[in-house]
Formats: sequence, structure tokens, C-alpha cells
Amino acid sequence: MRITPSAPDSAAVFDLGEGVLAQLAGRRVTFDVNAAAPEGESTQMSIRCNLAELGDCGRKRFDVEASRQDFLFEIELPDRQPGSFGSISLTPDISQGRVPVDIYGIRVFIPDP
Repeated sequence: MRITPSAPDSAAVFDLGEGVLAQLAGRRVTFDVNAAAPEGESTQMSIRCNLAELGDCGRKRFDVEASRQDFLFEIELPDRQPGSFGSISLTPDISQGRVPVDIYGIRVFIPDP
């Protein structure tokens, strides 16, 4: 999916179901966003998450090049019911607002101990 900035700080929002969040509660989890900039371009993107009653992940900023990369970050989630669905928001080209970002996948998983 290509995310093209339409305005400064415009973000694409992806929902995370309440059932998914309930499975992650009380654990250390890793988010993996597989992305690339268009060929011949480089840019930056920011990632934010709203995980309902489980909190958020803050704002993550990544440099995105033309080759596909995995952008990983870990967070510790409290052991409680999420109460609703959550979301992850990706904002492309936070520096200039003109270069799109290609998203190939978004995963969340529990790393091996």
C-alpha cells in the first residue's frame, strides 16, 4: 500500500482489534513495519500507536530508503483489559511532506524469551 502525504502530519491509520490487544496484554511485544520509499527516493516516517487502555508507544521516527526494510520497536504492555480496539498511525515524509512510503506489512508479535 502506498501512503502519500496529503497534508503536513497526515497519517494512515490501521486498526488493531480488541481481541488482538487482549492477547498482547501483560507482555513485551515487538511491532514490525515493513516499508520502503519509492525507487531513487529517501524520506522519514513517524509511527504512533493508540492501544486503548494498554497505553501508547510514543512517537517513533525512522529513515526510509528505497530498499524494503523492517522497522522494529518493542514495548511492554500492562496486564489489563484493553476495553476497545486500538490503532497504529503511519505518517509519511515528516520532513518535507511530498514523498510517499510503500507499506508491505505491519505485524505485532511476542518475541521468544
